[in-house]
Amino acid sequence: MRRSIRKKCVSLALMMSMVITLLTACGGDAGTQQIYYMDVAGNSLKISAYKLKAKDTEGQISELLTALKQAPDTGSAVSVMPRDLEVISHRLDGGHLVLDFNTAYERITGPNEVLMRSAIVKTLLQISNISSVTFMVQGKALTNADGSEIGAMNADTFMDFGGDAEDAMVRRTFTLYYASKDGQSLVREKREIYYNSNISPEKLVIEYLMTSPHTDDAISPIPDSTKLLNINVNRGVCYLNLDENFLNATDKISQQVVIYSIVNSLCELNEISSVQIAINGEMNSIFRGDKLSNSYTPNFNMVTSDAE
Repeated sequence: MRRSIRKKCVSLALMMSMVITLLTACGGDAGTQQIYYMDVAGNSLKISAYKLKAKDTEGQISELLTALKQAPDTGSAVSVMPRDLEVISHRLDGGHLVLDFNTAYERITGPNEVLMRSAIVKTLLQISNISSVTFMVQGKALTNADGSEIGAMNADTFMDFGGDAEDAMVRRTFTLYYASKDGQSLVREKREIYYNSNISPEKLVIEYLMTSPHTDDAISPIPDSTKLLNINVNRGVCYLNLDENFLNATDKISQQVVIYSIVNSLCELNEISSVQIAINGEMNSIFRGDKLSNSYTPNFNMVTSDAE
């Protein structure tokens, strides 16, 4: 009888343990996160490991915002957020987080503002239930110097901010051409990107073409297994060298769409007027039964729509 009671108690304890575990898992993923700080010179971001205590998403947001305002233990970095800057409210709608700051935000300008924004967004995107972040200042949308709204920021908004130069941060609007869903035409997408000036814009274009577009009406034309071996520009000609995985582009996307997604995107850069494509360093490689020609110039007739 005692054994029976003991077994029932053990079973009940196990069931309670499972219930507690499941309830705990309903929030975001707690664990070690990365907090982004600014180096003491104010030129780049530093990373420090941080152990989350909160289990639920709301708690994690508040905890990480508090951690961002605190100086790290190391003497080589400082908080990205000035003492008088406060998040007066935040709301989470689906995976979209909106942060509303007090007017102290308006006094933060130039590279420091970009670095701070990057640090906050990168830190908060580690919470599993958050996919994008928008900044407001006293209920009004944060804008660029030209008055345009910055809008939602995600993992693709900011590139690497390493480096030592004060002018390391660059903001540029890129025009990218992705494949339409049926693979028979091009979809034009404008993307505002902040990136390190040490990264060449032509390299950035190819890297972004390898990722998914922001619109659901288009797809990446380049296989994600493709490696960019090198890329350079000389007298208006962009020399692009990819590995053999490029040749495995899905048959769903036409040969011309694959080629001109690259050519059109690169030729949107002022310094490029034509593109030569090599595979593993070899010109005239065979792609879909045809040789890649020596030089391609843009063909905008293949563009059928603009991403919204």
